[in-house]
Amino acid sequence: MKKPTFRAAAFDDAALAADIMTAAFPREPADPVLTLERWQRGREDFIWGRFIAEVDGVPVAFLEWAHGPWEQLPERHCYVDVFLDLTYLSKTLLTQLWKWLEEEAGKQGALTLNASAGEEETELLGVLKAVGYERQRQDRVWILDLNAHGARLTAEAAAAREQVKAEGITLTTLSEWHDPDRVAKLFKLSEETRQDIPHSTPILPQPKEYFVNRMNAPDRRQDRWWLALDGDRPVAMSFLSFPPVRGHVWTGYTCCERDYRGRGIARAVKLQTLAQAVELAIPSVRTDNDSENAAMLHINETLGYESLPGYVNFVKRLHARALR
Repeated sequence: MKKPTFRAAAFDDAALAADIMTAAFPREPADPVLTLERWQRGREDFIWGRFIAEVDGVPVAFLEWAHGPWEQLPERHCYVDVFLDLTYLSKTLLTQLWKWLEEEAGKQGALTLNASAGEEETELLGVLKAVGYERQRQDRVWILDLNAHGARLTAEAAAAREQVKAEGITLTTLSEWHDPDRVAKLFKLSEETRQDIPHSTPILPQPKEYFVNRMNAPDRRQDRWWLALDGDRPVAMSFLSFPPVRGHVWTGYTCCERDYRGRGIARAVKLQTLAQAVELAIPSVRTDNDSENAAMLHINETLGYESLPGYVNFVKRLHARALR
């Protein structure tokens, strides 16, 4: 096979990139609408490089690097991803793609590369090890069969609503909560709880504008975004991501204020999203959590989630010569 050639990806390539990502990792289809949304309305403080790799004029892979402001990243972390259409999968080509992307990231000043792979992607796992990446963390992935557990979940959601109500906590949707300061309050809740997610790479503060963009993304409806309120204070939230074209329904985010943890509030608010999904005839819901996030792993187990192959996170430190 000839060596690949590379070109920068434009917004018009978002659908192509989504198709390639789907062909590269079929168990997690990429939605073209959400791909374009992410490209057009990404974090304004981040920098991206996106590329299409071609062999003999045929698009075979999508590659991407992304990093935040270097002044906030002493170790200069940069996220790197290669999606090679399985039709063209070979160890040689995959190695070429990863080495090329490493050089591109190094040109940006990256010192630490962060990558991930599905646990079942044996070829990719082998290539990452061969080109110098080391395993760092692991994400657990779960699936909840709503056809099998729907009746139980609906009953548990109703019981949980009454339980937290007795403690003065109201469960409602974002569409039904008309607090004039709701954006600021939800932004504060999100920012504070994000830092509690187990992590090895820095979790940088989000620009408020980016948070607002995500609130209004095509996969998020405000009548499906659930909140737990203590008076006019949001203390927990949970929502599902509904891809508009293709892909699985996932839990987008579930969180609870530190002072309110251990009272079943996070579980109660998550149950409302699941009961609503049952009502919408969604067959299953997926979620992922860091393997060290004991609290959420426990909630998933009690709700009836079953384990799927997860993701392995990798790191590679670049030497100074890679930056020349």
